[in-house]
Amino acid sequence: MLKWDDVTRLAQRLGGIPVLGCQPGSPAARAGVKYGDVLLAVNGVPTPDWGTYLEVRAAMKGPMRVEVFRGGATLAFEFDLARPTEPVDPMALLEELIERRALPLAEIGAQRDPLPS
Repeated sequence: MLKWDDVTRLAQRLGGIPVLGCQPGSPAARAGVKYGDVLLAVNGVPTPDWGTYLEVRAAMKGPMRVEVFRGGATLAFEFDLARPTEPVDPMALLEELIERRALPLAEIGAQRDPLPS
């Protein structure tokens, strides 16, 4: 399995977004998207960064078709995403990901700039 840093570097080289995990049972996980994939496009629109991904997702009507890079090949998955009934709280989402150990905290901490003293 690739390390978190390796997945992130690969995504940068390919001009995509690293998939660092899917919530178990989520539409993406059921469709086959998994840790280590690199999200290249959503509904035919390239996703070089999170801002583009969020714009495409907000404009979506109908199923989401994603193209991911995995193991030297480009794969396509299609699935329906439920529209959120309320806005997502980024801090609550981050806390949930930390609790589920979906984020490698030691590596994230190592990437942060030290606080000024």
